[in-house]
Amino acid sequence: MLSWLGWSRRKQDSQGEAPLELRPRDCHSHVIPGVDDGSRNLPESLEMLALLQAAGVERIIATPHIFPARFPNEPEPLRVAFDELRAAAATSGLSVELELGAEHYLDDTLLERIANERVICFGPERYVLFETFTGAEVPAGLFEVCAALGQRGYTPLMAHVERYGYLRGSAGRELVEDLRCAGVRFQVNRTVGRANLPGVGPRGTFIAWLRRRGYIDEVGSDLHRPTADGRPVEPAA
Repeated sequence: MLSWLGWSRRKQDSQGEAPLELRPRDCHSHVIPGVDDGSRNLPESLEMLALLQAAGVERIIATPHIFPARFPNEPEPLRVAFDELRAAAATSGLSVELELGAEHYLDDTLLERIANERVICFGPERYVLFETFTGAEVPAGLFEVCAALGQRGYTPLMAHVERYGYLRGSAGRELVEDLRCAGVRFQVNRTVGRANLPGVGPRGTFIAWLRRRGYIDEVGSDLHRPTADGRPVEPAA
């Protein structure tokens, strides 16, 4: 049942290290229908939940985007949509547990959102999952946001850290160490085929370094569709 995500149980790839596989808790998914670029409808959501359950996931954290410029979601409507999904999952016979989180975008509104308790945390760690732009420049406000989350009793969890150009290379690795000292934890997306395969390519090289340092705190599916790669972009015909 794992082939749909492109996984194998091999111990080591011929040109890389052991792939990253999901853990019992998938802490990054877009399974709530109609709220962002993830699931488009309830049947699709239920199919996504079933696929993750079949792959061994026991608890799925739904993390819809909170991104004012693209997906201006707020906690209350998201909780309503989440409760509807959870009820439908129970009715359909799925046994996987569901919990609501969010993927917060680091922009100039996030500090205010944190101050006003408008973020959604999950887990005993009180994780607040957040993402940034992926370029080479360090985002303005990165450390301020992480400090604000810590002061409020949250644990900052950076989403899919392998994507961020500013964290790769020697200068980036120093920044990783600084973020760790600031209490930040790191989430990496699972290996799908050759994508995110530790030791292969720039992202894979960075992932392998994170693994050696013990800095991969969470592995997520970042699932958007019930497809082989789970991405929101439809494949070319």
